[in-house]
Amino acid sequence: MQTTLQSEIDIILKQFPEYWENEELLKHKVIEDLRNYKEVLINALISNELVRETYSIQTGEHNVFKLEDFISMLRFKNYWQNSYTRYSNEIGLTSEEKYLKYNTDVVLDFPYKDTVLEGGMTKEEVGIDEVFFHNVLAKEEVDVLFSSKVLADIKKFDSNGEHEITEITEDDNLIIKGNNLIALHTLKERFSGKVKLIYIDPPFNTGNDSFKYNDRFNRSTWLTFMKNRLEVAKELLSENGIIFIEIDKNEDTYLKVLMDEIFGENNFINSVTVQSSTASGNKTAHKDKTIIKTKDTILVYKNKGTVEFYPQYISQDKWDTHFNSILVGNENDYKSVPLRDYLINNNIH
Repeated sequence: MQTTLQSEIDIILKQFPEYWENEELLKHKVIEDLRNYKEVLINALISNELVRETYSIQTGEHNVFKLEDFISMLRFKNYWQNSYTRYSNEIGLTSEEKYLKYNTDVVLDFPYKDTVLEGGMTKEEVGIDEVFFHNVLAKEEVDVLFSSKVLADIKKFDSNGEHEITEITEDDNLIIKGNNLIALHTLKERFSGKVKLIYIDPPFNTGNDSFKYNDRFNRSTWLTFMKNRLEVAKELLSENGIIFIEIDKNEDTYLKVLMDEIFGENNFINSVTVQSSTASGNKTAHKDKTIIKTKDTILVYKNKGTVEFYPQYISQDKWDTHFNSILVGNENDYKSVPLRDYLINNNIH
């Protein structure tokens, strides 16, 4: 049974076929468009007298749509079944009146998340006063920071040595020295949606690396630094692109949640374990008094398309010999050859 209000909302939303699939309301799409202030949708809702009376307030001559109240109503499934209550028929922990186990909108919040940190990492930028530019309050400064820059002092290196260059072609490989945030946004205009693979080896925020933000918001500063760069990296990726980020135990769990938010949890492929050190000899201090860190992690995410892997394995007899062949060639002409033959023919020992 539907209330009069539910029936009115149902009639309004039926005007938008993109919000329905086999008579099921795609609530997440409605909510996304509401949060993006889709004008045609909001106008359709507040044009209805009952919806306007329920979900708006009068301020002078204007009505203000109570967006969050309407979204909260959509989020609770019981409103769209047979109950007049938004609460499920159960008792459990909630956050902002939503049951934790049903809340899929888990995001990582931290101070400065709504800002941009230029984050100079080069020797030339050591000691500069860093500023957090708020995305709204400092929009002009952010726009200038993200605008395309002119690349200077360009040189070309090939088998014949170093040369001056007057143009950059699509076939050229670029090595850009400078602030990576500025470089990424400079590349965005030309390479947006075209990059197949991104590998990032960021500062690990260990206190001993190049990330020297020694204040009580050190982790928050690092997360802001990473968020700014990951967002533009996602814009550069092609639909079937893939991104690898190597990190260690200091920030791997925080980075995982942040990447879930930016790339989507469903686009997480796997985490790869990489051996970083061993406890042999005298290299690792206090190795007899603690659990030694022996690995780093590479987080692997795809963009939004389908990704096919063509892994190449080289095993030794003393290791697992499950992988006994290797793919050779290029992406248009792969062939599998016996691993032992490949090693002998290429003089690999």
